Amino acid sequence: MSYTETLLEYVYEQYCLSYNVENTLDFLEDELNYTRDEIKDMIQHNIDFNKGQFIKYYISLVEGFKSKFNFTVIDCKKERIEWPKKSGVYVIWKNDDSSLDNLIYVGMTGKFKRVSKDKVNFNSGTFDKRDYRYTPYRFCESVKDDDNIRFSFGYGPKGKNGSEQSKIKYKEDSYKVRISYSELKIHCFHISDNFREIYTPELLEKEILTKYLKSSGKLPPANNEL
Repeated sequence: MSYTETLLEYVYEQYCLSYNVENTLDFLEDELNYTRDEIKDMIQHNIDFNKGQFIKYYISLVEGFKSKFNFTVIDCKKERIEWPKKSGVYVIWKNDDSSLDNLIYVGMTGKFKRVSKDKVNFNSGTFDKRDYRYTPYRFCESVKDDDNIRFSFGYGPKGKNGSEQSKIKYKEDSYKVRISYSELKIHCFHISDNFREIYTPELLEKEILTKYLKSSGKLPPANNEL
């Protein structure tokens, strides 16, 4: 590894301790014989590189599922979303998938569960069941929604708990963030009940979120846990 590569790696390792640029600069100014702006450029270079690596990983993942005809893209419009009658992982993007910063949420549906000592069944909850959720997000397309928020995606529930959120879910100010359906693009990775496949829904969801976390130091804005 060259001196430059070693230096960049060291700088980024320090940044990853807190994911706070200013705190990292405060520490490294005393450690390195570089100006604050030069160190900041090193940090930004690594941030951009890691975001690019995530997109490369994601594109490869999409191509792999496409090759087996197990992938659907939903370009949302101002109408009810037509979900594929499948199980798996869904990834919600704002506008497009060209940047890690556009990824809003990663979720899954479908689980393997034990039903007896020697038997496991696949609970094939399908993508369309997501329409009924109201925390941590909600697809707002009910006739009960206010006209100005219908066909929008809301996340960041303002209710203190699920019960409270259920009571206010149709109101305009029930979520901290709203994105119009016309700005949404949803990717659906179809995963069957064949346990010999590489992925289960949970494994793929966790892999995407883990890659995202390692690339950015945070979770997608509508995800609360990993």
